[in-house]
Amino acid sequence: MINHSFAVMAYNDSPYLSDCLNSLKCQTIESTIYISTSTPSTYINAIANKFGVEVFITEAGQGIAHDWNFSLQQGKTKYITLAHQDDIYLSGYTDACLRSAERYNDTLICFTDYAEIADGNDRTDTLLLKVKNRILWCCMPFKKNLKRKFWKKILISLGSPIAAPSVMYNLEKLAGFTFSNEFNVNMDWDAWYRMSEMEGRFVYVSKMLMKHRIHIDSATTKGLEANFRQSEDNRMFKRMWPEFIASRLARLYSKSYHSNTELKA
Repeated sequence: MINHSFAVMAYNDSPYLSDCLNSLKCQTIESTIYISTSTPSTYINAIANKFGVEVFITEAGQGIAHDWNFSLQQGKTKYITLAHQDDIYLSGYTDACLRSAERYNDTLICFTDYAEIADGNDRTDTLLLKVKNRILWCCMPFKKNLKRKFWKKILISLGSPIAAPSVMYNLEKLAGFTFSNEFNVNMDWDAWYRMSEMEGRFVYVSKMLMKHRIHIDSATTKGLEANFRQSEDNRMFKRMWPEFIASRLARLYSKSYHSNTELKA
């Protein structure tokens, strides 16, 4: 019985979409795979036909949160991963996440370590990755899960160490959950914040099991160029810290994005 889905969120005609789908087809455990998009095209349909996956279409121009929510709502399995169209998932991703999540009856999300792909090269030692790994190590040095609301909140209080593309959601525990359209970039950090106040645990697989692609057309890079991320980071820090501390943390955190702003055109 298949109890996990990959929802591949496609936007425009990504040259990396085939690589993403191929990595999902090469998983050691089979999952349901489908594409969701607000920008349908013959290109997306051709790739979907090549890999034998269904395409779900939603209305355009409603924002990223809407697109993420639509993708989540198409899932019919217990677990679902919102796969970003440019990313690569190592063959053991599904197996490791399902094994870890199923150890507990209250798993909300399960997420993994990850690397970045930039200018065609893998990178694992950028300042941003180091900051995230340090936060995870400090909060989960031995026990790789957090159940208490206090510790879940501590985990995300110094930044967002959880890589959104690596997250597997438990829809049985997150029934009715939606991403907030108040954010253009930090929908994920806001989601972790709200989930931290729910009953249930965050489960971490400390193996590098996916690769997140950074390029000049990615949402991450565009968010940095438009200063959306910096502004939204400040909003998130203010939820958890007094304003004078939040502003300092936001400035420090922004320095870790430096490696994403020096990509080749």
